[in-house]
Amino acid sequence: MKKLTLLLFFIGGIAFAQNDTEPLNENNKTLILKLGINAVDSTGEESPLDTFNSDFDQVAFSNPYIIELEYRFSKLFSLGLAASVNKWNKNEGVIDGKLLNKDEIYTAVDLDLKYYFDESLNFLDRYEWLDLYLHGGIGYFKIKESDGTLNFGPGANFWFNESVGLNLSGTAKWALNHGESLYDSNHFQVSAGILFRFNGADADFDDDGIKDSDDKCPKVYGLESLYGCPEEVVVAPKDSDGDGIIDDLDKCPNVKGPRANKGCPFPDSDNDGVLDKDDKCPNVKGPRANKGCPFPDSDNDGILDKDDKCPNVKGTLQNNGCPFKEVKVGDLNSDLNILAHQILFDSSNHTINQQTDPILRQIVQIMKQHPNATFRLEGHTDSMGSEEFNYRLSKDRVMAVRDYLVDNGILSQNLTTEYFGESNPVASNSTKEGRHQNRRVEVIRTK
Repeated sequence: MKKLTLLLFFIGGIAFAQNDTEPLNENNKTLILKLGINAVDSTGEESPLDTFNSDFDQVAFSNPYIIELEYRFSKLFSLGLAASVNKWNKNEGVIDGKLLNKDEIYTAVDLDLKYYFDESLNFLDRYEWLDLYLHGGIGYFKIKESDGTLNFGPGANFWFNESVGLNLSGTAKWALNHGESLYDSNHFQVSAGILFRFNGADADFDDDGIKDSDDKCPKVYGLESLYGCPEEVVVAPKDSDGDGIIDDLDKCPNVKGPRANKGCPFPDSDNDGVLDKDDKCPNVKGPRANKGCPFPDSDNDGILDKDDKCPNVKGTLQNNGCPFKEVKVGDLNSDLNILAHQILFDSSNHTINQQTDPILRQIVQIMKQHPNATFRLEGHTDSMGSEEFNYRLSKDRVMAVRDYLVDNGILSQNLTTEYFGESNPVASNSTKEGRHQNRRVEVIRTK
């Protein structure tokens, strides 16, 4: 008898839906997709509602997925097609009071008619974020054997915005062949899921000719002059620029602007595309990447600091903003080493000649262009004098150069020293010119 009553309810509901007096217009049919989880309780024996006293670990809740596609064809009614899957675990799950000795898989497909009764109740209809419905229909399920069902239950939708919401639903399912076997069981299914609503671009739920996006009362038939609201509900205030801020509160009623600026657009005084509220230099044009300020060029060499490897010293574009070329690792012919050959010392002494000071200052500048580089300083002499004297002299001279560099800002850990005396000549010591070439300091980049 119960099954017959539910079947009549389902058939009558479909007939009633055809006579719904408030259909949605052809441009506003709505699709709703639900993705969620479910639990299936089959611990009762007669009615699905007998299952509410069961323990949670007796219900099917393993791999509990559900997907539903709903077609809302009127304000009051929709059709939903749902597919679900679940599993009872062995030695825990219970069907009609019997403990299962192995895992049992549950699958189901259900076709339900939904009646949104909140649309008929004025005190609920005003809550646009809430939908309440009753649903009933037919289904097919399979545990170990398959059977049909008659379905009935309540549900609710909670909308976060126009497109996304949360659904909670409960469904009592009466098996058509209940009692013929253990698996033809009456059961109760609950589900929860995320909803995705797909309205047409010209959605008009209340069919009053005003798109929902512009309708202040989207669920109630209203007048265009009142922004979609009926006169007895509200007299909509004027919003001339359509920015969502009524003219009485809008400081710029004829120009769209954000609420944060009282309805006026944020200014951009220098027209650089960065609004004054975000612009660190509101009166000077600058790129968004630098918060509206122009990139600086501290040394005025025409190369912006962000691209200038020597931002505080004028340089050339070819040298990336530095005055000297980059010194390569191991390069004996670099500008740095050529300058080092010009370092002069007093005769037979390690005191640096004053004439060499401009040369050393240039060497310091080149090294500062390479703050992370390391350099090897080598000392060499000619063959005049004893070998022991020349070895000591090359050491003293290279240490004098090292001390000068450190005193002028070069990190000591970036410098190493070696001294060779007269052992590595680059020219003949038999001529004055050759001996001059052999008395030298080498500066070579090692890293």
